[in-house]
Amino acid sequence: MRLRLKYALPLVQTLVAVVLLVWTSRWERALMRIQDMPGTPPSFTLLIAINAPLAMPRMLVYRYLPGWWDAITLIVAIAVFWHWVALNIESWRRSRRPFLFSWTPLRLVGDTIAVGIGVMWIVVLLHNRAYSLPPLFSWTDWLWFVPCISLPILWSAVLILLFGRDLVSMPSALQSQIRRSQIDVTSCRC
Repeated sequence: MRLRLKYALPLVQTLVAVVLLVWTSRWERALMRIQDMPGTPPSFTLLIAINAPLAMPRMLVYRYLPGWWDAITLIVAIAVFWHWVALNIESWRRSRRPFLFSWTPLRLVGDTIAVGIGVMWIVVLLHNRAYSLPPLFSWTDWLWFVPCISLPILWSAVLILLFGRDLVSMPSALQSQIRRSQIDVTSCRC
């Protein structure tokens, strides 16, 4: 039996998220013994870099979730997000289009949100205020720094190019739909 991408990808990414969250929790507990405010753990920065499009919506809700609800919500969001990514991969292989809504107004909103998140990541990376990168004290710190900087850049490029392409091609698709509907209406006037 072949394991399908839309089930395997969310499962693997959820397991990676759980491992990185446990590592973050242990790192924070260990450092809280010797530091008052240790900062963002590198493992959490890597988790956010892997799931970069979820970071912006997460920033809106994580302060309002008590206790472990933040981690539970993040893990569920990661599973749903990677399921959507797998569906996009399958849709791109079939029709060279992202997997979005078929109703045009919702599709426009979805494209705009995806492009907006990509643009926001570029702004965040340029200003480096809301996203803390691991410090570069030694050559081994580059092992954290490179994925933490390159994954959000990659996500930004994918979101802007893939959904921007769909957003730009939307008016021509609408015009062809209007022309087809006018042809259907004129052909029925017999």
